Amino acid sequence: MNKKAIITLITMVVLVLVIAGVFVFVKKSNGSKELELTYKTNGGVPYKWEYKIEDESIVKCVKQYEVDKNKGKLIDGGEVELNYVFKGLKKGETTITFKYVSIVDGSVSKEEKTTVKVDSFKNISLVATK
Repeated sequence: MNKKAIITLITMVVLVLVIAGVFVFVKKSNGSKELELTYKTNGGVPYKWEYKIEDESIVKCVKQYEVDKNKGKLIDGGEVELNYVFKGLKKGETTITFKYVSIVDGSVSKEEKTTVKVDSFKNISLVATK
């Protein structure tokens, strides 16, 4: 082989390796760094939402906040949204159980189970809700 053919061959091999390397290290991931779940309640009712994470090594709640849908007016029975923001800690799947609990006697009025999945990049996504 002549010198020009060898240089062309080496250049092509290096180019193929670089492109292959890019595709190997760029993996597509679903989800995002945080997952926000919203639950509705009414102001002045004797109930509150509580949550329990099945495997706390996979996700954690990093923020909780309320959104008053009554535009600042104090209205008994007015709609309020409770927002819970979760962040992935490690790869895996777990269930977060939300219960609408009476603050008077501890009885449960509603219950919802939400399954979430965390990928290797710590992106969290919703799998199912029952």
